[in-house]
Amino acid sequence: MRNLLIITQRVDENDQLLGFFVEWLKEFAKHHNRIIVLCLERGNFDLPANVSVISIGKYHGLSKLRQAWNFYSLTFGLRHEYDSVFVHMNPIGVVVGAFWWHLLGKRVFLWYTSGGVTLKLRVATRFVDGIFTASPESFRIKSNKVLVVGHGIDTDLFCPDESKKSNEDIIRILSVGRITPIKGYETLIDAATILKNSGVMFSVTIIGEPALTRDADYLKSLKSIIQSQGLSDMITFVGKVVNRNLPMYYQSHNVFVHMSQTGSLDKSILEAMACGMKVISSNDASRAFLPKELTFSANDCKDLAEKIRIADKVNFNGRQHVMDHHNLSRLISTLSSIL
Repeated sequence: MRNLLIITQRVDENDQLLGFFVEWLKEFAKHHNRIIVLCLERGNFDLPANVSVISIGKYHGLSKLRQAWNFYSLTFGLRHEYDSVFVHMNPIGVVVGAFWWHLLGKRVFLWYTSGGVTLKLRVATRFVDGIFTASPESFRIKSNKVLVVGHGIDTDLFCPDESKKSNEDIIRILSVGRITPIKGYETLIDAATILKNSGVMFSVTIIGEPALTRDADYLKSLKSIIQSQGLSDMITFVGKVVNRNLPMYYQSHNVFVHMSQTGSLDKSILEAMACGMKVISSNDASRAFLPKELTFSANDCKDLAEKIRIADKVNFNGRQHVMDHHNLSRLISTLSSIL
C-alpha cells in the first residue's frame, strides 16, 4: 500500500458542509500505509493512527505569504513520506503545488464536484494526472482526465429508521443546504403557500445557515415572506446541523426538496435517499436517475407543489440507487486503487 498526501480545506467532524470528510479519511486509512493531510483548519476528529493532520495556519491569522511558506516547506520536508497527492475541492492547491509535485515525481489528482468553471479550475485541469467527480454534470470542462466515480455516502450512518417517523397524517418536508439565493428557497415557500391554500397538512424544516452578509439579508427576506403569507407556524429554520446529526432529520421527514441550480449532483440528495426519503429536485444532475414524477421545473412553485402531493405514491428505491452508485467504501476503494 502506498502513502498519500491529501490537501483539503478543513478537517472537522462538526462542520456542516465538510464534516463528512472525516469519514472519507477513515476509509482512506484502510487502503494506505500512511496518510498526511494538509488543511487550512483543524477541528474535532478521531482518526486512525496512520493519519496525520497538519494545518498550514490560515485560521490562526497567518498571512498568505506565511501560509504559502508553510505549504511549500511541509510538502518538501515530507516529500519522502508520500507517493501521490489527492486534492479535495481546492483547484488553487493544484495550481500552487502541481509543478513542484511533478518535479518530485508525484502523481496529482483532483476531486471536484461543482457546476461552476473558473480560471483556477481550468489551469488545475492542465496540471493534474486525473480528475474525480461525482457525475458528468459536476465537472463541466471537457477532458480525458475526468473519471466519473459517484459520491461517497456512508450508508451505515445514513439509513432509514421507521421509529423516527411521525404517526401524524402530515407531509413533513425537509430541505438542507446553505441559505443563499442560488438555492431557490422562494420556490419552496411559494409551493408551501399553494399547499396551504389547498388544505394540505404539511410542515417544512430548512437546515442550513448563511455564509455571507448578503446571505444573512436573504434569510431575513425569506422570513419576511413567510410571515406575510401566514406560514410562520409551518416553516422552521433550524440553522446549522453537523453532518453526523443529519440522519435524524432525514429519518423523521417524508419528502426532501432540492431547488439548487448549481447543476452538479448535490450530496444532500443522496443522503436523503439513503435514509429512505422521497426526493424531489429541479437539479439537472438528478434528472439522470430520478423518475419524472420526482422532478420539477426550476422556479415552478405549482409544479413543485403537485410533486410534493404525490411523492409518497411514487415507486422508487432511492436507497438502493445510493448503495449501487454512491457507497462510501466502494468509492474510496476505487479512488485508492487509482491513486
